[in-house]
Amino acid sequence: MGVLWWFLAPLPRIAKRADGLYRVGGEGNEAAIAADGWFALLTLVTGIVVALVVYLRTRPGSVPPLLGLAVGGLLGSVVAWRVGALLGPGPIESTADALAVGARFDAPLDVTALGVLLAWPMGAVITYFAVSAGAEAGDGVEPAAGPSDLADVSRPDAAAPSDPR
Repeated sequence: MGVLWWFLAPLPRIAKRADGLYRVGGEGNEAAIAADGWFALLTLVTGIVVALVVYLRTRPGSVPPLLGLAVGGLLGSVVAWRVGALLGPGPIESTADALAVGARFDAPLDVTALGVLLAWPMGAVITYFAVSAGAEAGDGVEPAAGPSDLADVSRPDAAAPSDPR
């Protein structure tokens, strides 16, 4: 997930000025928001897929798979975040030292809203609950009654259609 996130998310741009380093577009620029959005989307889809696989491979309704989805999803998010960050450019300060004033360069990919790290475990747990609840609700449903099942057999005239002659 980290490699895919690094491939899809835009890298934030940094401008070197005489008075310091600044993000191009300000603090809340679109690249940082887009990086968080891509991370949340990719990890959410991963959580859903993992939950479906776990549900099909384990006994539904047991607690250990659910705990594994929650803890594993959080660990998976952190690993994806760090892998994506490591694939990008080097530290901002070392890159800026080698450039002239006025230069622009790509900053490392990073998660700015730490809440997106919860997309994977939340997607997995909610999907597991939803699939489990849907499967349990479908177990007790009886087949719908057909027209012949609706006749009142306690009344002799209702059991068979009446002859209008």
